[in-house]
Amino acid sequence: MKEKLTPFLKNLAQNNPAIAKQYYAEDELQDLSYNDPLIEDGHEVVKGLVHKYTNRALIKVSYLCAAHCRFCTRIRQIGEKSGNLNEQNIKDIVKYLQDHPEIDDVILSGGDPFYTPQITSKILTELNKIDSVKVIRIGTRMPFHSPSSFRTKSILNLLDVIAKVAARKPFYILLHIEHPSELTHETEEVINQLKSYQTTLLSQTVFLKDINDNFEILYTLFKRIYHLGIIPYYLYHCDRVTGLEKFYGDINHEKEIAIRLRKELSGIGCPLFVEDIEFGYGKIPVV
Repeated sequence: MKEKLTPFLKNLAQNNPAIAKQYYAEDELQDLSYNDPLIEDGHEVVKGLVHKYTNRALIKVSYLCAAHCRFCTRIRQIGEKSGNLNEQNIKDIVKYLQDHPEIDDVILSGGDPFYTPQITSKILTELNKIDSVKVIRIGTRMPFHSPSSFRTKSILNLLDVIAKVAARKPFYILLHIEHPSELTHETEEVINQLKSYQTTLLSQTVFLKDINDNFEILYTLFKRIYHLGIIPYYLYHCDRVTGLEKFYGDINHEKEIAIRLRKELSGIGCPLFVEDIEFGYGKIPVV
């Protein structure tokens, strides 16, 4: 996976090792083509649609992001333009969802769906027409990668589409955030902007060795995002992806932090510590 940062991140990383370590490449394994610990590829029923669990499906809108996180679970694919969904791909996804009404919960991921707003808008417009799809979720790091992009016409148009969908179905935006340093004035403005579109904001955070595997850091992070109106949702043990070993922390140390967080934070303000088990078995609570 090629190194990629936005100008915003480059500026933020200059005097902040917690940001720099997430994005600047070091000596890493290069051949990651068969690195699929969650067995997504084996459950891809049509291009871009992963159906692993009975009532839930994942749409990979593209493999593109504004910046490349070195600890990404989909490191084998990120940056490849071949992942972009075209009109026919979207039609195939819609047909599959219509033919499988048991799927009532759809997650948009990638890549970052906000990095390809035109594609995401088309998908959401179609999902809004499928009555059996009751809940829509979308994951993004864009507010922390490029907050200025939320003033562009394409993303503003996407937000208008999201508002239309959110008027009919529960709509959740999952914000991937790893460190309090990512909560700048610019990103907080975007968070407030997203709240105005009648969506529910949730957070997802990954334990990263020597970056955020510290009680004080995570306590500060979850306290601040809770005050911003974001519900802390998941705190992950780092996925076992070949080449990312430097990010793996000691799970017993992480358990101690998670237990202390549970004691110090309010119930709604504390995320659930989980591990996404290899071979596609799903998330399980650690404590």
